[in-house]
Amino acid sequence: MSRQELRGRISELRNPTLLAELNTFEQKRRELLDEILTIKNSIKNTELQSSQVFGQETKRIGAILKEIGRDENSFAEEKSKLKTETASNRKELAVLEKKAEKFFAENKKLFSEKDRAVEILQKTEDSLIRKEEGIRVIEVKQNNISLKHAELAGELAGLNTEFEEYRDVQLIKNKSEEELKSEVASMQRSLSGMGNVNLKALEIYDAVEKQYNELLGKKELLGKEHKKVLDMIAEVETKKTDLFMNSFNAVNEKFQEIFGKLSTKGTAHLELENKEAPLEAGVEIKVRITGNKFLDIRSLSGGEKTLTALAMIFAIQEHEPASFYIMDEVDASLDKRNSEKLAQLIKQYSGKAQYIVITHNDAMISEADDLYGVSMQEDGISNVVSLKV
Repeated sequence: MSRQELRGRISELRNPTLLAELNTFEQKRRELLDEILTIKNSIKNTELQSSQVFGQETKRIGAILKEIGRDENSFAEEKSKLKTETASNRKELAVLEKKAEKFFAENKKLFSEKDRAVEILQKTEDSLIRKEEGIRVIEVKQNNISLKHAELAGELAGLNTEFEEYRDVQLIKNKSEEELKSEVASMQRSLSGMGNVNLKALEIYDAVEKQYNELLGKKELLGKEHKKVLDMIAEVETKKTDLFMNSFNAVNEKFQEIFGKLSTKGTAHLELENKEAPLEAGVEIKVRITGNKFLDIRSLSGGEKTLTALAMIFAIQEHEPASFYIMDEVDASLDKRNSEKLAQLIKQYSGKAQYIVITHNDAMISEADDLYGVSMQEDGISNVVSLKV
């Protein structure tokens, strides 16, 4: 019988319907036992009551006997009454005895059925135990088979490992055994002619392999560090480009604004030589005085170059101011109108920084806070005169 069949038989023995019937039978048996106990108690109570009645009647009869002499008629009536009651009690007792006899018969039948059920249950349990023992025997055999399988698998793995080095060897199937032996002998002679084997070759190989692995580790480490450096450079370049473009845009905006204040007949702006890579090239200043064509600063006149350079200086001051500025005759090439505009602009910015201007222009001198005049005497010594305006 297979293990599956045994499990099926065991499942049948553990059928919930059969177990439910057994439980129902056991519950009914307990109820009958309780009822029997109740009836027994009732019988005992009846007997006790009968005993008490008989005792009372005996006392009463004794009392009646004492009174026989005094009241015979009363005694006769009482005697008749007692006979009637006794007859009634006997009838009732007979009925109760029949009920008890019937109850005991039914109880005996129930006990017989209980014994048969217990016998069947015992047989079932014995059969179940024998089948469980058979299952354990089968499990032991299965474990032995598993152990044998593991042992064979280990031996197979060992053989596979042993013959791993011959995996890529091609089998020679078209040659006879004699031809193969001849080739083996020829190879052995060739091997003998090669001389002795270098026994230190393995040690040298291990040392070289260790050195090679160390170099690979260093190479990998250097590769990671190189990547980190490139990432850092890229991050710095990005930040540098962003910082440059922010400064460029701010200076360009102020440059256009200030150039418009200095010159009423033109516009100017800054332009990148390489917009894709602004840090790899320079910045050009484009100025348009008349017409629609923008000119390079090198194509402007002296006065126009001066105005453009001054606008650039003030734009840089707006973006990142310095504490003081020194200008040496920056208005030399300007006409009177442009000199006045420049003087007014310097006067405006002098509230944020100190301006030292060397000039011969009256418009510039009129806007100054302090004047210093320097002259050369006949003996070659300079003479300085100051004036608080």
